[in-house]
Amino acid sequence: MADLAVHDLPDAARTVLRRRAAAAGLPLTIYLRAELIALAERRSSDDTVVEFLESEGRDLTPEIDAAAVALVDTYDLPAATLATFGRRAHAADLPLGAYVRRALIVSARRATVDDAILEFRELQDENPALDFDLAALADSVRYARGE
Repeated sequence: MADLAVHDLPDAARTVLRRRAAAAGLPLTIYLRAELIALAERRSSDDTVVEFLESEGRDLTPEIDAAAVALVDTYDLPAATLATFGRRAHAADLPLGAYVRRALIVSARRATVDDAILEFRELQDENPALDFDLAALADSVRYARGE
């Protein structure tokens, strides 16, 4: 996957990410840029492996490949974000593009209460006959999630 195109993501992930972008009032590419920066800033389980490998003196400099170029060209990611994803991808023994794709899919699968409400709101917009109490639905989702 050289271009990390959104259309290459699974349908469910693509739908969630588009819905989040629309709710944020952002074009999808700008939203994904912000999401990728946030994912790089948030500690991941791969960071433990990165830290271990670095403590052992391993070089985790990422290989500059087509995916790395696409991340810069498409999402204009900061160098620190690219470096973080590059180290994590190297530690996970994945190409950079595959690692970032996986990170976006995982992010989309971590549904929030807001994601559930956005989905119900979308259903309501598509079928105005549906009469949802969105506040009650949000409370129910929070209850089901143990929040």
